[in-house]
Amino acid sequence: MREKQNLVFVQAARGVAVALVMLFHASQVSDHYFGYNYLGVSGMGRSGAYTFFFALTGYLMFTLYRTRFGDQSAFVPFLAKRFTRIYPFYWVMMAAVVPMYFLVPSFGFGYERRPSVILESLLLWPQAHAPILGVAWSLTYVVWFYLMFSLFFILSEKAAAALVSSWVTIIVLNAVGLIHVKDGSLPGFLFNEMHLEFFAGMAVAYWVQRRWVTGGPGWIAAGILVYPLLWSLRLAWPNLPYTDLLHTAGSALVLIGVVTWKGGEPRWIRPLVYCGNASYSILLASLPMMSVTFKLARTVHLPQFIGPAATATFCYLSGLLLCLAVYRWVEAPLVAMLKRSALITGLAAKQKAVTP
Repeated sequence: MREKQNLVFVQAARGVAVALVMLFHASQVSDHYFGYNYLGVSGMGRSGAYTFFFALTGYLMFTLYRTRFGDQSAFVPFLAKRFTRIYPFYWVMMAAVVPMYFLVPSFGFGYERRPSVILESLLLWPQAHAPILGVAWSLTYVVWFYLMFSLFFILSEKAAAALVSSWVTIIVLNAVGLIHVKDGSLPGFLFNEMHLEFFAGMAVAYWVQRRWVTGGPGWIAAGILVYPLLWSLRLAWPNLPYTDLLHTAGSALVLIGVVTWKGGEPRWIRPLVYCGNASYSILLASLPMMSVTFKLARTVHLPQFIGPAATATFCYLSGLLLCLAVYRWVEAPLVAMLKRSALITGLAAKQKAVTP
């Protein structure tokens, strides 16, 4: 029962994080269409909320699969389950977005119509620029983490740990400037400090399982304070170093608090849980949906009637509702269909195995 309740708080925290990511996207889109810097954060690029998603991914994978380490039979099912969760809905979104760059070339930068770029974007292969669906840059890191994590199934635990530890060490040394990894899109990706965020989540899972940390609200409060502090520092010093590492620390603190929370489940948390359930749809659909809402607002001159701040808020909330509709009518049915297909395939395989 406690684990189920903690999952509710995890989903609620995921909902807050995705709403924060979308809020920063709204500021960037508002600046583009209206020249209005919504909440003054459009120039900051990222909110740091992605670090929570990465840390949470590491936490969940370690928690769910720790007992399967060294079990080679888990290798293929693990990757199949993870990639089935990522790629089908992502390809649906790509199918909706890519044709727009052919119909209206001015929407893009030119490379979106190249076959090689389309293929690499579909595969979520690291590129020198963002994938065609720009927000999918984070999925490239998630896919690579799953590949690295899968080594714990096909190698001995010590061998996998040694390999991953060596990789993490190079990332840390490169991040603090003690070594310099050769420039290039692929090396830059492979040794980017954002990979550390997943392993921060794995460390949290290890500490929690060992009961080395307890309590909830204090950790959450400490982690939450990191974000506005870093935003303020980044506004004052745009070139503030180690921002990803610092955001990772904040995300780890929040994650510790969320997974060790022992309070009751208030009713107001339910909308956040739903947003957490729909977080994948919100991440992928937020920019396209807000492009629609902001363009419509500009067409009808809405800022002239209610002001740019109210317009940006309206477009943000409207875009969020559209993303939730995408989840309700596209992603959720697709996931249910894939689960049914996997269940039918599994039952058929079992039936074949027992049939003489």
